[in-house]
Amino acid sequence: MAMNYTDEEYHQISLEEYFEEDVKPNLFAVSRVFAEARKQMTLSEHKTLVYALSQIKWKEKCPDTLYLNKKEVAKIVGINSDIDHLSADLNRSIGEMPKHSFLKFADKDKGMYLNGNFVRTVAMFKNVVRIRLEEEFLGLFGNLETNYITMWSEDVFRMKTERAILFYEFLRDNSDTRLPINKGTVSIRKFKELFDIPKDGKGSYMTSDGHFARTHFERKVIDPICEELSKTKMIHLIIQPDGAYYEKVKSGGKIIAYRFYWTVSLHPGVASAEEVKQIQERVDKNPEVLKVAKDILKGEKKKKPEKNPFNQFEQNEYDFDELEKEILNN
Repeated sequence: MAMNYTDEEYHQISLEEYFEEDVKPNLFAVSRVFAEARKQMTLSEHKTLVYALSQIKWKEKCPDTLYLNKKEVAKIVGINSDIDHLSADLNRSIGEMPKHSFLKFADKDKGMYLNGNFVRTVAMFKNVVRIRLEEEFLGLFGNLETNYITMWSEDVFRMKTERAILFYEFLRDNSDTRLPINKGTVSIRKFKELFDIPKDGKGSYMTSDGHFARTHFERKVIDPICEELSKTKMIHLIIQPDGAYYEKVKSGGKIIAYRFYWTVSLHPGVASAEEVKQIQERVDKNPEVLKVAKDILKGEKKKKPEKNPFNQFEQNEYDFDELEKEILNN
């Protein structure tokens, strides 16, 4: 039997209302394999997964069952219901997470393929939301020593679209944290692939005569995600002299791609990406600043990386800030 709710019983709370609450942002991590996989989750499902991952220590084994505070999940996905309707409303918002968690991996050179759903079940109880993960996929979120990226949960919670989350993850995956400023070029083809936009036909931004509606694509796809990322703390998009968030890359007078510049803060709770950029500039001018930081870490031994069960799909290895150990031990 269908249920009818009044505005008082069910409504979407604003981001401003949500962040008036005592919300503790946190770092979370995923394997680069997961970051590079095409995902089908909704905005609410993305945020719920991020909240779940921000509760675990990524250098330890990821548990296959995660218990989340139901009221916190409701706030994160923007639901404000009375106690009698909260489980039903959450089920409507994130109940199909198992179906949308399908992932496809391939290493064609080795003839290796893996397809499956990484979420087994989602259940709503009186005070908790229970998420059960498939054992075979736990290596995407735990026992991470190399080949992973960290992100800032608050950045994701504030986002209004799935595309913004995917592009944020894409830029983070393509960041070199040793550099004060990162840059990357993204083609139209890559944008379409990343956001699952068809190559042609309805929704492809192609005109009836076969031309690409570039201005429309920029206004409806690229500009909105840049506006969302302009508010994030871990990644800071650098505005170009013409006021845009990107440069247009041309070949033969034709625009073929877009180039972005950004800074990254590995610890946005301590310093924003823009502040990290300013610190880097100070280090460049006065190397003694960096020496002080190195002295703090002197004598610490690096732990030998454990084998990641998905490393057959991974291509690059990066060493990350040892200070993450401090965060993980808190």
